[in-house]
Amino acid sequence: MVPQLSTSDEVSQLHKMCLLVRAAKRLLFALPILLFMGGPHFASAQNPDFDRLVEPLTAIDQQFMRDQRIRVEQLANRLGRNLSGAADRDVETLQRMLDERLVAPTDTLTLQAMGVVFGDLLGSRLDMDWVVYRDKKGRSRALRYREMEVYLFPVTMISRRHESGSDRRLKPLFDEIVHDTRLLLPGGKWFQ
Repeated sequence: MVPQLSTSDEVSQLHKMCLLVRAAKRLLFALPILLFMGGPHFASAQNPDFDRLVEPLTAIDQQFMRDQRIRVEQLANRLGRNLSGAADRDVETLQRMLDERLVAPTDTLTLQAMGVVFGDLLGSRLDMDWVVYRDKKGRSRALRYREMEVYLFPVTMISRRHESGSDRRLKPLFDEIVHDTRLLLPGGKWFQ
């Protein structure tokens, strides 16, 4: 006769403990490899002394920004308009959204969605691309001119002004940002 295997709690708990120990050993073995393969991005982001880290947009950032653009397009449709990519027309559309109070000052998400569209227009005019910008203050989506240290943070440009009650018009703001940023770009003195 074959002796019966024990199925008591002590044995199953011991077995669980062995599995946990093995998993911990694997993790400890793999951690240095993961850190090495993660490269400078992972290491510098964890270092409290890092000044700035600039990375491409993640797939999640791209999807979130697409959703924000759709939100603004739907508001434009309520005005009988669409977003065309033409800076003057679209800035005027964004201004009408504010003037007609389609967005409450407390609706930060929609105001920031408008900032994404505003940023698309700035990026198109200034040949800038969206990136993820991290510093000691946190993580932001920003526009960067090529590989230079020229950044704009348009996502909050409209929301901060509107939430604080500012009545500054978007067209002069757009023109001022374009003018001031061009001065920082190569050959900028020719834009004066």
